Amino acid sequence: MDMNEHRHLLVQEARELLQEMQNAVLAIEQSGADEELINAIFRAAHTIKGSSGLFGLDTIVDFTHVLESVLVRVRGGELGLDKTLTDLTLACGDHIAGLIDCVEAETELESYESVRRLQLLQQLQVYLGVDPKAAAAIKGAAPQRSQAAKVFRLNLRFNADVLTNGMDPLAFIQHLTTLGEIASITTDTSALPALQDINPEACYLAFALEFHSTADKATIESVFDFVRDDSVIGVEEVISQPLATAAEPVAAVQQTANARDNTLLKVKSSKLDELIDVVGELVTRMAGSHAAARASDPAVLKELFEGMNELVEQIRDRALNLRMVPIGEVFQRFPRLVRDVSQEIGKQIDLTINGADTELDKSMVEKLADPLVHIVRNAMDHGIETSEQRIEAGKPPRGAIALNAFHQSGAVVIEIRDDGRGLNKARIFQKAVERGLIANDAKLSDKEIFELIFLPGFSTAEQVTDLSGRGVGMDVVRRNIDALRGSIDIQSQEGCGTTMQIRLPLTLAIIDGFQVAVGDSDFVLPLNMVEECLDLQTTAAHQKIFDLRGQPLPYIRLADVFQLTPTPSQHQCLVVVKVGDSRAGIIVDRFVGELQAVIKPLGQLLRGVSGFSGSTILGDGRVALLLDVPALLTLATQSEAASARA
Repeated sequence: MDMNEHRHLLVQEARELLQEMQNAVLAIEQSGADEELINAIFRAAHTIKGSSGLFGLDTIVDFTHVLESVLVRVRGGELGLDKTLTDLTLACGDHIAGLIDCVEAETELESYESVRRLQLLQQLQVYLGVDPKAAAAIKGAAPQRSQAAKVFRLNLRFNADVLTNGMDPLAFIQHLTTLGEIASITTDTSALPALQDINPEACYLAFALEFHSTADKATIESVFDFVRDDSVIGVEEVISQPLATAAEPVAAVQQTANARDNTLLKVKSSKLDELIDVVGELVTRMAGSHAAARASDPAVLKELFEGMNELVEQIRDRALNLRMVPIGEVFQRFPRLVRDVSQEIGKQIDLTINGADTELDKSMVEKLADPLVHIVRNAMDHGIETSEQRIEAGKPPRGAIALNAFHQSGAVVIEIRDDGRGLNKARIFQKAVERGLIANDAKLSDKEIFELIFLPGFSTAEQVTDLSGRGVGMDVVRRNIDALRGSIDIQSQEGCGTTMQIRLPLTLAIIDGFQVAVGDSDFVLPLNMVEECLDLQTTAAHQKIFDLRGQPLPYIRLADVFQLTPTPSQHQCLVVVKVGDSRAGIIVDRFVGELQAVIKPLGQLLRGVSGFSGSTILGDGRVALLLDVPALLTLATQSEAASARA
């Protein structure tokens, strides 16, 4: 097996382990050390070292070995995890993460931050005293052997499927040399079948070794952690005895149905994308078949297509479920972010996270990280006061930021809430005037004032810092959320705090839509945003504000927005849409009905045009544009405000 082809598995596993290590360290800082958390940190470092050894990544092995040696002393109670050591452990984790990035990029490891690595090793050595292993690792040499090395006898019989499972027995034996010296090795071929019966992908060999090392038995056994469950691994300390034959063959491990149910399958996202594309084409063809069935209307054909449609929906839902991942993949980076930034700016800030198991399309989760980082950093820098300011204002000295995610009306809602000073409307307005973003005599509602912070170049910071003040960030947040067909809403009260609420569709691939038409043009709205549909007299459709059961409803005419020629009629149609707590109406010529819309990206001509978020192909082959409902709702609200001011 070419180990280089499988390095991506090491990279993925190492990053997961480093995240677990970081989470455990942060948990210890918050609630104190316990055995389980300390063991989690040790296991992560130990596993990374072992995996790296299989690939011959000596730089990672040597560095992680020294960190592991310190953690051994922590596990044994010789060292306490104080603030200095937790800081050092996190810094070591960061350095290992950088080395893993080099592995992924296939760049030189030894030269990566070599000075920084030496500094970290020297700091670790302080906790090891004159430990010879630490001294050797700092010099970049293999662990020193001493005259007090012990003799071990190893009997190894790997499972017959070890090769097909992606493991190379010789790589494990080679990794032993990082712990000591192999004095002799004997190969047991007793299980080898006749030539005509040999399976070239099976492992029939066993091995007996005499091994000299200063390491203890548990450390030597840990080399084989990845194959222990399916193999016979015998490690015995001896004085001087002849080598025994390898262990007797064992029956292959039987995997029960329950074990398969608990197996996690990692699938390439490209394969899932291909599946989604095929399902999308199937949905489109089904729509065309439905149109043909309605034209001829034979009962049997109609029933057949209804059954097929149900199956297609099931395939669609299951395929989309494969791409759904917990939003905790994004949330997990924020405990460390809040910890580091709060120390940097000298504020005391606590973070709480809820709803981390809320699932969202993986492609969206990956694109959420940057917007959320901008919002949280701004909340820490602008929103949360210093401890002295908070005490003076009658607040607890420690500020609070909360991340919350939940499902609501077919969408995912993410809230970022802080209990800081809130948005200063007067200051925002004045800064916008100074920067020429609005007129001095502009009449704006609270919501419109809050929206100003998303304009390019806007900032209320008095000084430029590493965190803020350059007028970039929140406009990027708005662009990124818009690109995900989402919306962002701000609620704030001066002196009490700010809540930013991001609303996103569950997926970007296929949606349940509602088709409408204006003249010869077809449009699709996300069905989960459609609240109700009404028929209007033409005269009623030309009022400034529509009276919906005694409540004023702002609206827009789609024909006016996109400069279309409507179909002459005495009746027009009103679609009432709702995003969060906001509601507005969209007037169209006619309702067509519900459909499944396969979302396609806009062409270069329409890319960036406000009001559209994508396109879809209808059953008859025509193209319909997917309406950006949040943008249209904002347009309707602004139109209402302008009419009221006039």
